[in-house]
Amino acid sequence: MAGKPKGWDAIVIGSGIGGLTAAVLLARLYGKRVLVLERHYRAGGFTHVFSRRGGYRWDVGVHYVGEVCQPGLSRDVLEAVTGGEVRWQKMPEGYDRLIFPDFEFTVRAGRERFKSDLKAVFPREAGVIDCYFRDVRLAASYIGVVGMRGTAPETVRRLVETLKGRARRLALSTTGSWLDRHVSDERLKAVLGARWGDYGLPPSESAFLAHAVITQHYFEGGYYPVGSASALAEAAQRQLEAMGGELRVRAEAARILLDPSGRARGVRLATGEEIVAPVVISDAGARNTFLRLLPDDVSLPFREELRQTPAGMAHLSLYLGLSQSPETLGIRGENLWIHDSFDQDGIWSRRNEILDGKVSQLYVSFPSLKDPAAKQHTAEVVTAVEGAAFTRWEGTHWMKRGPEYEALKEKMKAAILAEVEQHVPGLSSLVAWSELSTPLSTEHFTAHPQGEIYGIPATPKRFTKSYLQVKTPVPGLYLTGADALILGVMGAARAGLLCAAAIAGPLTFWKTAAAARRLRSAKGSTAAATSLSTA
Repeated sequence: MAGKPKGWDAIVIGSGIGGLTAAVLLARLYGKRVLVLERHYRAGGFTHVFSRRGGYRWDVGVHYVGEVCQPGLSRDVLEAVTGGEVRWQKMPEGYDRLIFPDFEFTVRAGRERFKSDLKAVFPREAGVIDCYFRDVRLAASYIGVVGMRGTAPETVRRLVETLKGRARRLALSTTGSWLDRHVSDERLKAVLGARWGDYGLPPSESAFLAHAVITQHYFEGGYYPVGSASALAEAAQRQLEAMGGELRVRAEAARILLDPSGRARGVRLATGEEIVAPVVISDAGARNTFLRLLPDDVSLPFREELRQTPAGMAHLSLYLGLSQSPETLGIRGENLWIHDSFDQDGIWSRRNEILDGKVSQLYVSFPSLKDPAAKQHTAEVVTAVEGAAFTRWEGTHWMKRGPEYEALKEKMKAAILAEVEQHVPGLSSLVAWSELSTPLSTEHFTAHPQGEIYGIPATPKRFTKSYLQVKTPVPGLYLTGADALILGVMGAARAGLLCAAAIAGPLTFWKTAAAARRLRSAKGSTAAATSLSTA
């Protein structure tokens, strides 16, 4: 980058996959000098990992990803951002095991296989099952219209939206309304709605769009990055720095700076340091961006509405270090979704019972079985809880919240582990290390209000809000990450692509695909050369 002038072309607030995607694409495709600021001491947002003594390592947000090995824009984006460095380990064919009282169903990779398995268990519902797969595909297509906000002319977007009328109606209904209208078998209804933890709201509240996008995302199975979730952020950081960019940790943004005309001109850090650039991209979420980082006197007609929007899903996460492989207990790397009832909305309404030691739903993941590079065996157990249930400890410090808080954590930890033991007998005897995080930990590290993990809740109303898009009302300020499109690793990455396109132009889509093709071609040539040299 010799000869480049001093200073930055763009500043990104937050190093989640949405922020890193926008940063790397601007650098790779357009030669922009981009600075990424991260408040945490480790980059990556929900893609980072942490470790404890004994060599145990856990991811904090990436449990599995879909579509990474299927041709298409999703794969292209991640390859362009990581330089094609990340290798993916495919999970077992039966990658999601759904456990209910006296009934289990295993979701196997492959859209047609999933469909035929459902029909084998629910033969009387064959027509409904066919309808479900058609409607999931149609509803999921509407995310393209949502993504056109801020990247396509309004007349074009409105025309496409008109043509997508039925898709829009489906997408903006609730998951529960679709299930209630079409499905009579309570077990089938439970199977189709069981994985709401992947998008943060139960059937009665979640947009069918969110359900459809995430369900379709996993049709061909789940994958895990070799070397843990941190491989994504680490590879992206290497790409950014190789192209003249920089990623700074422990660099908390306190204010987005505006010039007299109201245009974004840079960022002031919590330390008081001011950094200027003509473009500012926020990966800090819509709430933080519009309610905390922008000055109060900036006119935003939606500010009060956003302030009143309920917090999204928060969670408890129990991190387990194991003395032996969970394969000794019959686990092969699949995820377990454990439910105490077929009624998913009832489970959601009872989520705070965990505070009293009662468990209604758990998600269990085994990272060390998904990652061939793992050096120690681990498990993670997640359950939903309200972030507001922990407000009495607001103002306390991480790891120093007092004996009452620690006692509550121990009670919840014991209840969670006892419930898992019921379904994976022998797991408790393998536990060599355990640690529970609460929404307070999530808020501490991410600044997400009440520890919400998926951003603005994925209700039908959320996808009608014009301010939840990459281009903000403030000139020079852009939004990326889950709130700019949709939740999840791939949702945030695609939001980063849309953000780069809104800044640099629509050729960004073509250039991203072309860059990914070049990387795959180069990797193939290198592999061939290596093979020849060792023959």
